[in-house]
Amino acid sequence: MDTIFSSASGHLKTAIKIIRISGKKSKLIPSIFFYKETNPRVASFRKLYDLNKQLLDNAVVIYFPGPKTVTGEDICELHIHGSLIIEKKIYSILSSQEHFRVALPGEFTKRALLNGIIDLTQAEGLNDLINAETQSQLDLSISQYEGSLLNKTNLWRNEIVRLLSKLEALIDFSDEELPTDLEKIFVNKLLVLTKEMKNSIIAKNYNEKIRNGFVVTLIGKPNVGKSSFINYLSKRNVSIVTDEPGTTRDVLEVSLDLGGFPVFLSDTAGIRNPKSKIEKIGINKAIKKAKGSDITLILSDKNDFSIPQIDNLKKIFYVHTKADLKPKVFDDGHYISIKTGRGVEGLVDVIVNHLSAISPKENACLTRERHVQCVNKAILAFERSIKLDINKDPELLSEELRSAANAIGSITNAIDVEDVLDDIFSSFCIGK
Repeated sequence: MDTIFSSASGHLKTAIKIIRISGKKSKLIPSIFFYKETNPRVASFRKLYDLNKQLLDNAVVIYFPGPKTVTGEDICELHIHGSLIIEKKIYSILSSQEHFRVALPGEFTKRALLNGIIDLTQAEGLNDLINAETQSQLDLSISQYEGSLLNKTNLWRNEIVRLLSKLEALIDFSDEELPTDLEKIFVNKLLVLTKEMKNSIIAKNYNEKIRNGFVVTLIGKPNVGKSSFINYLSKRNVSIVTDEPGTTRDVLEVSLDLGGFPVFLSDTAGIRNPKSKIEKIGINKAIKKAKGSDITLILSDKNDFSIPQIDNLKKIFYVHTKADLKPKVFDDGHYISIKTGRGVEGLVDVIVNHLSAISPKENACLTRERHVQCVNKAILAFERSIKLDINKDPELLSEELRSAANAIGSITNAIDVEDVLDDIFSSFCIGK
């Protein structure tokens, strides 16, 4: 297997840059750059020389012998000055060595997985951790990287294995008299596992929103302040604001961090009888966006929240705008003024509290469709198992439980899933 290398600190000019090298030939780095070997795991100051023995850089070097490293292999790190030309020369020297090459995206982490340092879910959690931009994304990714999903799936799998061991004993001693309540015990245990797994799938939808963002859509009649509201929250002019009705024709979207939650806030065309074909298209897009949103804010400056085209929305908040121009007359809804800032912070708090309130209690952090597919395979195996007679068909029941155990195990283990590995690590940055 090749020894791989890459910058672990990006490829822009920086004060300090770390070149990480992983593989069995990492121990040859002192001879390649003509410096004295260092003690393992001790940061040492060394002069690096090129192939012509010309001084290349003064660097801090650290050698980590495997297998107790981040990849499970021998690793050498060169902490160099962040000059682009120094990095380029180091790459050139390493590339000229036999069985050395630049690492592919995510290849360091992939080797950690293949060498048993982490499992599949931890690798996914690490990628989410790198890409986290809000507190909720950080919390979810750390939880998965620290093994929350690994621990949960191990509990499920261990329960299945215990049932399997009882079945194997039943098959081996089939002439023995069986406990009369054995089948009931099996069915009850499978029902409990099925319920837990179905709850985890429900929780996955929320966790996926944490990863990808909740959709909050502003909708209402023209000139009620939708564009002003999105500009206020984003602190930039996302939408054009004028007195002329129908200015917004398309859905304008901005990514925000609201109280630690990732949110895509969408401005939409004002709902009215359209004056043109283009405006009609914009209104249809607005209605479609609202129907697919996690939260819809219906804005009005005249207490008119009637939008007949909209129904079956997940969550609606009614927002009275331009509150600086009128007294609070109605108790329903939230009063805001973009001009004075009145009520905006309170409305944001209401949105954040709602997103917190709908957080599932299930702690199995299914975050990807791959996880759901594996859990669904196990659930289907359980459902087939419950229909079997434990006394007449113990071998068939055993096979179904083995299928369920393999499905749950494939969530965390890299077993015949090369296509899954390619999909996971293709989204990693180079050097990780």
